[in-house]
Amino acid sequence: MSEYIIVTDSVLDIDESWFRKNQVRWVPLSFTLEGHETIEDDFGKTIPLKEFYQELRDGKNVTTAQGTMGQFAVVFEEILQSGKDAVYIGFSSGLSGSYQSACMAADELREKYPAQHIYCVDTKAAAGGQTMLAREAVRCQKEGMPAEELARHIEAVRGHIVHWFTVDDLFYLHRGGRVSKSAAVMGSLVGIKPILFVDDEGHLIPDKKVRGRKNSVEELGRQMVKHMDVDHLKRYSVAISHGDCEADARALANWIRKNTPAKNIDIHILDTVIGAHSGPGTLALFFYGDKRGN
Repeated sequence: MSEYIIVTDSVLDIDESWFRKNQVRWVPLSFTLEGHETIEDDFGKTIPLKEFYQELRDGKNVTTAQGTMGQFAVVFEEILQSGKDAVYIGFSSGLSGSYQSACMAADELREKYPAQHIYCVDTKAAAGGQTMLAREAVRCQKEGMPAEELARHIEAVRGHIVHWFTVDDLFYLHRGGRVSKSAAVMGSLVGIKPILFVDDEGHLIPDKKVRGRKNSVEELGRQMVKHMDVDHLKRYSVAISHGDCEADARALANWIRKNTPAKNIDIHILDTVIGAHSGPGTLALFFYGDKRGN
């Protein structure tokens, strides 16, 4: 059985120390914030995450860029040169072109390194959802699962990583082309909070609109009650990611503890690239469930 290295993207909601501890490589996406040069997504080192969200609140313009084929090729080739294989656990192709960049890099290197393998897995997931799959990949690797089997396993599991979230303003998602103008207009009505999910193809789907922030927070919890896999809740953590609204994240965690069997809940601030598209006030919930969607 050949050794292998897990590779993923910088958009995981996790501390950088986790990558070093588990010997996981990552390829950075990047962003350009008004008044700054292009910055590689670096877990808040260049611009602290809370400062980044304040810049968004102040109306600063931000654009993002996917990981490039060249960046993936550098990381993959370093692994192949060491005689190891690579398993890439990628950001949803429904939300970014990074996965396609990785596949192109892998295709280019296969002829040069015929004895090694690069397995590219489209998680169809984002943020905390992709983080859960990356954690699962590391767990399986430590238990001795071979690379090819790991790739198949993550593809099988991904459809059960459920994503539900709410945002304060759909303007950010519309500007990035993630939701339609009509959805953005409806979501801007005073007091109306949109509820969205990520579907099986990794796309953002507006589901419903509720009145008031407290109701929108609890609606995320109600969707968990509706779709949760109780057996998996006993084995795996629930993840909550937020766009600099930690109090709401903790309120959701408390609601979940009172209304579900879940005990282990990870709370993390959204990274810059995801946060640029979802905006301040985003609250996202990720858990193992029966299916994605309603």
